[in-house]
Amino acid sequence: MKNIKTMIALGLALPLLWACGSDGDESASSQDKVYTFKVTHEEYADTVPDLYAKELARRVEEKSNGRIEFEVFQVGQLGVGVDLIDHLLTGATQMAIVSPGNVATIVPEGQVFALHYLLPTDVKAAYDFLAQSDVANTDLPAIYAEKNLKLMDLWPLGSSNWLTKEKVQEPADFEGMAFRTMDTPLIVKNYEAYNANPTPISYTDVYSGLQLNMISGAENPLGALVDMKWFEVQDYLIMSNHIMYLEGVFINNEYFNKLPEDLQKILSETIDEMHDYAYELQKKANEKAGQTLAANVEVVNLTDDQIDSFKAEAKTVRSFFKNNMGERPAEILEKLEAELRDFEQQQDASAG
Repeated sequence: MKNIKTMIALGLALPLLWACGSDGDESASSQDKVYTFKVTHEEYADTVPDLYAKELARRVEEKSNGRIEFEVFQVGQLGVGVDLIDHLLTGATQMAIVSPGNVATIVPEGQVFALHYLLPTDVKAAYDFLAQSDVANTDLPAIYAEKNLKLMDLWPLGSSNWLTKEKVQEPADFEGMAFRTMDTPLIVKNYEAYNANPTPISYTDVYSGLQLNMISGAENPLGALVDMKWFEVQDYLIMSNHIMYLEGVFINNEYFNKLPEDLQKILSETIDEMHDYAYELQKKANEKAGQTLAANVEVVNLTDDQIDSFKAEAKTVRSFFKNNMGERPAEILEKLEAELRDFEQQQDASAG
């Protein structure tokens, strides 16, 4: 009987001993396991998002001693636009560096940044504002997390301007123009306010659309206008500075939460460090692109009065956002407007 009891006791204890041993092995193996991040972005090789992704990969791989590795895919390799978000949501990829506009149908609150003349028109001021904004750093990340998207950072690729076949100096000049937009409801609404004919076309098809006169205008930061060579088939660069084109650094939230805590910390801290690096990248790219554009198209610098005429029309879209996008989006916009007023006061005080 004693032997039987001993055998039973041993039988119950063995699973516990195995479990303890398993925890130790699992802990040890987690230190050796390599986590692969497939990263997609919206541009071609050696553009700002591509250089950002590659530098982020270098820093994180070095800090993690190779426990995190990256595979970077440029636009078109795994899809374009909303495809990149679809892949991220399904876990086919782990990170995407894309405009919040591509997430608009999933998180309508993110469309707030598509409103014309909302953020500061100076790129450095926009960077500084976003770095301190509670909306950008707390409210929106919490909303994206509801959809399994972790918003790690938000930074401007540059101030967007218009590249057109006709000289545009006031809203009336847009009337009837087939103008290329992203397939984002609020961006379409912006150009309807100018009485244009907003025409969503895939990013990689814009050149041929301009060349074949399917569309007569497009928007983007200067660097992107040059990277995509759209200036080759256009005549005018309208320096409107109407929006800050933002890049969001998104990670699949479930994948991030399964990472060991030390790797989560490395990723978060490194992406924070990269905020200033992104500013320097875009500054260099946009300055160089400005020179290229000036040598190939006529540059139109709008007067303050002309800018004001566009701002007046843009305010109607802001009202539409508040009244038609839902309660939470309206609250986000109102909070953002309040933050911007405070920021402008800080800027004025510093200048004084």
